Amino acid sequence: MSRVLAVDWGTRRIGVAVSDETWSLARPLPTLNVHSPREAAAALADLARENEVEIMVLGDPVHMDGREGSSSMRVRQLVERLTKILPEMRFVLWDERLSSHQAMEILKSKQEKIRGVPGRLDQVAAALLLQSFLDSNPK
Repeated sequence: MSRVLAVDWGTRRIGVAVSDETWSLARPLPTLNVHSPREAAAALADLARENEVEIMVLGDPVHMDGREGSSSMRVRQLVERLTKILPEMRFVLWDERLSSHQAMEILKSKQEKIRGVPGRLDQVAAALLLQSFLDSNPK
């Protein structure tokens, strides 16, 4: 069965999460530390293949007023790169406004320390992004 992979693109780290086979639950994966868009695309393609992913959901970091900014354009460029590597993959841009803020609130409520755990915030943000997509009933 296929899965969905979510990507929370960051300038230093990439948070990723994968769904279960029923597309009901999101599970965070280890954060990717990459140094270039080419490296990011290759790592994400490997993850997609390893997890038998049918859809890759990428967080679209639009501004609060809905305008696209430079980060949003970088995500679109990543999708272009990924499309060349994974032409059979379906890519979905998903509004990620406030996902990092929500992730921070969740970690605070659990009294989880973020310092000393690089990438934990990115993992939780990716899982939130994916769960939002799954809850929208995409099947």
